[in-house]
Amino acid sequence: MEIVALILLILFSLAGFAAIFFTTFGTLIILIGSVLYAAMTEFSAINLHTLILLLVLYIIGEMLEYVFVILGAKKFGASNIAAAGAIIGGILGAIFGAAFFGIGIILGTFLGIFLGAFLAEFGVQQDFIKSLKAGAGSIVGRIGSIVAKVFIAFIMFGIMASSIVRYTG
Repeated sequence: MEIVALILLILFSLAGFAAIFFTTFGTLIILIGSVLYAAMTEFSAINLHTLILLLVLYIIGEMLEYVFVILGAKKFGASNIAAAGAIIGGILGAIFGAAFFGIGIILGTFLGIFLGAFLAEFGVQQDFIKSLKAGAGSIVGRIGSIVAKVFIAFIMFGIMASSIVRYTG
């Protein structure tokens, strides 16, 4: 059973890592894999304490997702409305992008973030250049959030590997 659990953990971890680039749920997939592993191994290697730590990392990653988009937009001079537009646009873009066999999620998310910030800023400021900057800043923020979530994923991998090695060691 431990081999099956380990294989599932590895598959969920790889899928979650790849999903970081496609969607906001990559670290959630990694967390779900660790919960499945823990349950299948009776919480022997990955225990409740470890799962709570992984949950906290997941929550931090989700908060950073939005913080980075907002900071990126604001750094490029966007209004609060444009920052909110970027977040809403990113969510809508991911939903509509998913209709293209899942591959459109990346393009949909980036396009949605850009258009959400651009259109919201243009609606408020009526300034094309400032609106372009707001959209570009939001994209920079999304890229920053991906980098942060990749970093968090590696921390999660390290914690899980350490727990498993310590148990089997």
